Amino acid sequence: MVKSFIHASKIRHAARKRKHHSKYKTLRKLIEENAYKIESSKPLNGKLFKYWKNRRRLFSKIDSSSIYMTDELWFSVTPERIACFLANFVKACIPNGEKILDVFCGGGGNTIQFAKQFPYVYGVDYSIEHIYCTAKNAQSYGVDDRIWLKQGSWKKLVSKEKLSKIKYDCVFGSPPWGGPEYLRSDVYDLELHLKPMGITKMLKSFLKLSPNVIMFLPRNSDLGQLSRATRKILGPFAKCKVLYVKENGYMKGIFCMWGECFFNYEPGTQGNNGVELCSEDEKQEKGETTVATKDKSVDIYDING
Repeated sequence: MVKSFIHASKIRHAARKRKHHSKYKTLRKLIEENAYKIESSKPLNGKLFKYWKNRRRLFSKIDSSSIYMTDELWFSVTPERIACFLANFVKACIPNGEKILDVFCGGGGNTIQFAKQFPYVYGVDYSIEHIYCTAKNAQSYGVDDRIWLKQGSWKKLVSKEKLSKIKYDCVFGSPPWGGPEYLRSDVYDLELHLKPMGITKMLKSFLKLSPNVIMFLPRNSDLGQLSRATRKILGPFAKCKVLYVKENGYMKGIFCMWGECFFNYEPGTQGNNGVELCSEDEKQEKGETTVATKDKSVDIYDING
């Protein structure tokens, strides 16, 4: 595979081999200290307590295997059932796919589930601590042999074309939303608050690597901005498929999809693994807050028909 990536099963070897590089010195220290290992039975204090209560929804193996998370990952890891649904969905849409890129891989919630479905999964994150957590968690789930990881700024990696040597069947990204504060606004500004760049630049950077793109975005995202970004990059008749995702009765966010394979997907060919997906009309009937758009470049999709 590409030399610039670290194989998740050989992360200790990589830390020793590249010991003179500052980030690998940090990685070696994390490994030696067995840092960020979670004691499932030990409650977390303060703002993290509510996330600790839902720990088994983040990683089902948290009681039986070693799981590693920084404080930031507690509120940014995709819940396991949602990540599992997405991986199954992508596999159903791209049955012959082999290579998936997970941008902003964090603690590996999505990376691990993709690795259960695809033989080659690449994870990128700005934080060496997150890369470490992804590798350790992948080992606990027994899929580290299918995962390659790279630490770096997404802006720099894209501008220097560090990732373009591989032909990805799909690029997925759950970019930083700005922490729990994203819900303080009725409407989430995808151009202003999405990190490390606005939705238009983000989508353009993803499409450079694959025609099939998925993003996991805040539930209160401005769909008008989503429409404009889609048209600006892909043309006046292009569409984005939007799925509203619920888990345990709570709205978690939206999956935004670009690529013909996702539009041709027929519902009913796979189970939703306990994840509820609802359409725009259903949300309004239930009195839930949403950012609606009449623009036809956004296609609201309901997997339940």
